[in-house]
Amino acid sequence: MTPQPISTAPQEDDQPLLLFCPHQGGWHTGVWFRGKWLAYIDGSVVLEPSHWLPVPVDPPDAE
Repeated sequence: MTPQPISTAPQEDDQPLLLFCPHQGGWHTGVWFRGKWLAYIDGSVVLEPSHWLPVPVDPPDAE
């Protein structure tokens, strides 16, 4: 998988994505909500991503 420009990211509320935020320390899990990218773990943190990737599926043996 190759990171895609943030302009191509699906903007469906609450769909988690991996977001690359160069000015905020790198990769974060985030969601699109009410017109902005928010950190998945803390909805009060607004992210400024430049690229995105889909969240990978869990490995088959993960429990």
